[in-house]
Amino acid sequence: MITSSLYFNGDDCFLSWKLPTTPNCWGVAIYRKLESPGKPTEEGFLENRVGFDGDNNPPNSHKSSEEWPFQRYTWTDHGVSEGDTVTYTIYPVMKTANGLVTDKNNGSVAGPVTATASGAGKVSAYFNRGFVISQFMAKALKDMFGEDWNADDKINSNLIKFKKSLQKDDSDLRNFLMGQLGDKLISLLQTAKEKKWHVYAALYELDDDVLISALESLGKKAHIVLSNGSKKIKGEDGNKTAAAALKGKIDMTRRMLWSEGLGHNKFLVIAKSATEPLMVWTGSTNWATTGLCTQLNNGILIEDKKIAEVYKKQWTLLKNDKRTGRNGRTDMHFGDALMKSNDEVKKGTAGATGKWQVNFTRTSDGRDMDLIAGYINGAKESILFLMFEPGDSGLLQVVQSRLSPASEHYNDKLYIHGVVNSLKPGTFGKNLNVNLVGRGNATSFDLKAAQPEGVKNLSGFADEVGRDNFIMQKDPRTGKVGVIGHAIIHSKIIIIDPFTNPVVITGSHNFSASASGKNDENFVIIKDNKELAERYCVNIMAAYQHYRWRSYVLQCQEKNISPWQGLKKADTWQSKSVDKNEELNFWIRS
Repeated sequence: MITSSLYFNGDDCFLSWKLPTTPNCWGVAIYRKLESPGKPTEEGFLENRVGFDGDNNPPNSHKSSEEWPFQRYTWTDHGVSEGDTVTYTIYPVMKTANGLVTDKNNGSVAGPVTATASGAGKVSAYFNRGFVISQFMAKALKDMFGEDWNADDKINSNLIKFKKSLQKDDSDLRNFLMGQLGDKLISLLQTAKEKKWHVYAALYELDDDVLISALESLGKKAHIVLSNGSKKIKGEDGNKTAAAALKGKIDMTRRMLWSEGLGHNKFLVIAKSATEPLMVWTGSTNWATTGLCTQLNNGILIEDKKIAEVYKKQWTLLKNDKRTGRNGRTDMHFGDALMKSNDEVKKGTAGATGKWQVNFTRTSDGRDMDLIAGYINGAKESILFLMFEPGDSGLLQVVQSRLSPASEHYNDKLYIHGVVNSLKPGTFGKNLNVNLVGRGNATSFDLKAAQPEGVKNLSGFADEVGRDNFIMQKDPRTGKVGVIGHAIIHSKIIIIDPFTNPVVITGSHNFSASASGKNDENFVIIKDNKELAERYCVNIMAAYQHYRWRSYVLQCQEKNISPWQGLKKADTWQSKSVDKNEELNFWIRS
């Protein structure tokens, strides 16, 4: 008998299932019933895009899962949208003398559920689809530039054209990649214009034509504290173009921190007036085309006046902050009013949204890091996360300590999965790494550190964008210069015990020592909102599964081992200890 569970956000559904070890079972077929508002109901077996090993399976092939069954126990459906109601039935596919037969007498039904970004209360989580290193993008680039889009003499020029095309608001590819996240952010600005509301934003980057135009249309009702971006040398302004376009048209204050740190916030307060904040948007997304489309990011919308007031007060402190040298030094420091406020605890309860706490940096003593570390060390069941550049003395090390028998916080039953995108000094410029932390299987491939190289030279799969084509650094070994950006995973999310004592932590904070001690940052903690935690878990697992497989392929190729290249014509895909599988026991709940 198959058992299954189903989780969702506004863009994906995450399925997991268990079945006893079954002789002659070659996988499972998944039947989906999809009801979309205003559209005819769609029903049928989902397609698998991986065929049987040894067969002739050209890249981008796909067949019904009755013919190409899924030989796994978890799967993410990217084919749902906000408001869709979906039901899945999972059936064993049996090998018989007459070929493969779907056993429709022993299915497991998961659903129906209605996909939504909303958690409990007036709080919602939004995500983009910034998987540029993917089979989808390999096909899209082939459609744009032809079969030889990735030839050595063409790939970077094609990627430059691709990146520029994403600036256009009528680009179908832009709309797909920015997904719900971009749609919601732009619609918030449009709603503010229609209702003649004010917006108050503190921004690290502003480099997207559509967002710049939306701010300009608000006129003096747009109040922006704009940093100098990633430029640390005095005189270099990463937001120079946007600032020039908006000068005199909106209420704009420049917060130029230079070598002090980063003005790293990306929050937006929507308000009826200066004294009537309504809601706040925060998260990891920089207001740039890369942030919307080519990095994996998240946004959270909290429709609560008290939390919005906290962010509005912080915006005012940032706008008015006067930094001065101290003790005869010429370097600058945050003003006393801002530092005092950053050290204050800001918390409350927002009805069904759950208990909340909002934190800003820099702090005087790293109390923001201590707070999050306390939640990590207090996890009883699970920690799931996405991180960008957390450094060597940040919260990643606290998570890792939960995996170490030498640590006082070690827990050998803890389910830990996550993806860490870090920029570290390497053989040239900065090497981009995606590290995967996971302990969901009794026997697992070593995935603690892996480069996010795209799939290359693998039968049945199209060649993908490579790491050296992604990052904006020149490799002296090859002379190649990447053109897309510095970040692949840019989200900053930690989810603690989502099904039992849920804690959601997200914002601009990189969970690093520099974020705590040098930068303008924010993060919000929301407790006791199981639905919100679930939305984030689905997003984290989609990222983890995407890069876990690519990391496995890369490590196999580096060790000259033949990687998995297709479905097995046997029942050997089944786990011999499925009932003891920690990952499935975590996801499949009665």
